[in-house]
Amino acid sequence: MPSSKLAFLRYLLIDEMLRNKQRKFPTKEEILEACNDRFGVTSASTIEKDLNAMRFEFDAPIEYNKKEKGYEYTEKSYKFLGLSHLSQQDVLALTFVESVLKDFRELPIFAEFSDAVDKVIDGVQMTKATKNNTAKAVHHQCVKIDKIPYINGNTQLSQLINPIINKKVIDIFYKKFNAETTKKYTIHPYLLKEYKNMWYLIGYVDDYKEVRTFGIDRMTYIEETDKTYIPAQAINFDADNFYKHCLGVTALDSPPEKIVLQFAAPAMHYIKTQPLHSSQVVEEETDNYCTVALELVINYELLREILSYGSQVKVVSPITLQQQVEKELAASLQLYNGK
Repeated sequence: MPSSKLAFLRYLLIDEMLRNKQRKFPTKEEILEACNDRFGVTSASTIEKDLNAMRFEFDAPIEYNKKEKGYEYTEKSYKFLGLSHLSQQDVLALTFVESVLKDFRELPIFAEFSDAVDKVIDGVQMTKATKNNTAKAVHHQCVKIDKIPYINGNTQLSQLINPIINKKVIDIFYKKFNAETTKKYTIHPYLLKEYKNMWYLIGYVDDYKEVRTFGIDRMTYIEETDKTYIPAQAINFDADNFYKHCLGVTALDSPPEKIVLQFAAPAMHYIKTQPLHSSQVVEEETDNYCTVALELVINYELLREILSYGSQVKVVSPITLQQQVEKELAASLQLYNGK
């Protein structure tokens, strides 16, 4: 095991000893003996380095108590990463997180953050190592994420996180799917949103004086500027409200409508366990079909989702959405008729 990981394990052990209410104020000799038993440490200078590392790298308020002739935390509320008091259930939860992170780390779009993910995974593994009984409970991968390759957007994703966090205005060059040339936009970035395995940037656009959505795989150039940043609060932008009545990422200015859909079996069973949207309610249900209502803006993502159910769904209302679906189905039928 690398020396840095061994040192971290010693920090966890020292933290555990400093918090032991039955044996308060551990001496340097007692800490050395414990580290010797568990990690084979024989040098008192190693313990001194560990104590200093905990003080300066993790802001641990460790002091020597002359009266008690041992070490203590002078701030009782201090928690060393909050790891020492994890229960077995907590460690099992961390095992789940570890499995998910390992799969996400392998996705190309997260290549820029692989070092950070590795550090988190290392921390989880070291935490589990201090809980021997629980650590032995799971030796194999218990979670599998469907890895859909992200071909474009790897570099752009990492370039966008910093300006969002640091509140920097950016200039981008953007090429829409149906455009032949790129266009420059000045954006005050607020949010990164994932939908259907694609990433999008949401931000305020100077030229249009409104919040817009941009697919990051269509950005050909990104540059931070020195322009004054307009925070989301200044324009009353709230991500939850912005997408409250929106399926996907296309949040339009039009008001939400009551959408009524009728699903036949087997889709009716699926739609009840996996609602299309948080506003979904079941209005009617029989052995053969169920009717659901949703409060949504009619956008491209909603139309695409309805069409994905084919003959197992019917748009009851509104009539405008029903006509859109009919038009798309008719166009599909023409493809098969060879017209």
